[in-house]
Amino acid sequence: MSGILVVSSDGIGLALTLRALHDAGYQATGASSFEEAKRFLANASPDLVIADECLGPFNGLHIIMRARAVDPEVSAIVTTRVKSRGLEADARSLNVEWMLKPETPQEWLAPISRTLRAEAISLSGAGCAAAPLVH
Repeated sequence: MSGILVVSSDGIGLALTLRALHDAGYQATGASSFEEAKRFLANASPDLVIADECLGPFNGLHIIMRARAVDPEVSAIVTTRVKSRGLEADARSLNVEWMLKPETPQEWLAPISRTLRAEAISLSGAGCAAAPLVH
């Protein structure tokens, strides 16, 4: 795993978010487009993908689905500046956390921590042996 992949076409917002994540001790990589994120995912599998809704002709869920095609356990958050019931429903159907884009990069820290913690809890039982079926 390679930490957090943040995908945003907002260059300034991306830089500020990466700085906040690094300052909080996270290993984070940024991609400014769907294509750049796709290239990153060809070589690495992040623990968490955070993607903006709008990525040119694609949306954040497209890159999240691409990440999960390689590693189904990747946690994900999709963000938008405007509340969208359609995006929210699509995100929930894919088990992706949906949220309005935070005003400041530091506001990312609580949802990221919560998402990674939930993933760690769900994976902690992954190695348990299932009880044999008795016929």
